[in-house]
Amino acid sequence: MLQRLSVGLLLTISAVCTASQANATYPERPIVLISPYQAGGTTETFARLITDDVAQILGQPIVIEPKPGAAGTIGARTVATSKPDGYTLLANTSQQVMYDGMYNHLPFNAVDDFRPIGVLGSAPIIVVTGKDSPFKTFKDVLETGKNKNVTFASGAQGSLPHLTGERVALQEKLNMTHVPFSGTAPALTNVIGGHVDLLYSTAASVMPQIRAGTLRALAVSTKERMAELPDVPTIAENGLKEFDVTAWYGVWAPKNTPSEIIEEINAAMRKASSTEAAHKRMKALSVSPSDMTAKEFEVFAENERRTWLDVMKKANMQPVN
Repeated sequence: MLQRLSVGLLLTISAVCTASQANATYPERPIVLISPYQAGGTTETFARLITDDVAQILGQPIVIEPKPGAAGTIGARTVATSKPDGYTLLANTSQQVMYDGMYNHLPFNAVDDFRPIGVLGSAPIIVVTGKDSPFKTFKDVLETGKNKNVTFASGAQGSLPHLTGERVALQEKLNMTHVPFSGTAPALTNVIGGHVDLLYSTAASVMPQIRAGTLRALAVSTKERMAELPDVPTIAENGLKEFDVTAWYGVWAPKNTPSEIIEEINAAMRKASSTEAAHKRMKALSVSPSDMTAKEFEVFAENERRTWLDVMKKANMQPVN
């Protein structure tokens, strides 16, 4: 009996030591960061703000791999079914925690099949229109929406920019129709071309076009005006009291990824986000850095999930499939 116990104890110690050694040497090869939208979209933009610095801290390259389709669920499924070893991660918008309100049947559990790692950054949402649009102010949009339909685009069904538009329509009882795109890039093209009236998007994706004059900024979603756009009023200033929304982008790992790996990536993200070089890149795109721990991000994401699933319900957004 004693011999069997000794052998069992040795095997257990050996397994623990092997796991510890594996975690201690992480990462030993390049890390793949799945962006579940079209190349060049907002999610990729946010990821690229710090991934090179994170890679340098971790000592291995991070390869951003676009895998678009089905409002980001194809890329999310790829990560959910990947080996939980820290080498396949997901960069996604806040809609990662809102999929339950979008679909009746998902090929994964949006909460239980993932582990939150950290936040890439956050930014105001800007309401923009094409330079030749008849809408000169956000009040023009509100007045028009009371009597006729106004179309608005976003980079994905169920994304925070989309839900911000739905919340405006709900609060003001407007006639507005959402036109979803697979990524911000095609949405931009359609709004600039006049095929869709408005675009709700993070500042990072539209500031270059605003500066170039191809887009007109009508309002920002945060409670305070943006320093970069001091003449553009907030949505709250247009009569929607206490309106305050900030878009955020995060990174997740498959469930069962060891906590040591989660913490190591999170620490690298926070360190990368704190550098002067990163702050300079972020400021150019009106992005704010994050210093949330993995646990803080988990709590924050759950609060966001509850808030926006309630908006979906009130907007009568019916889950599909």
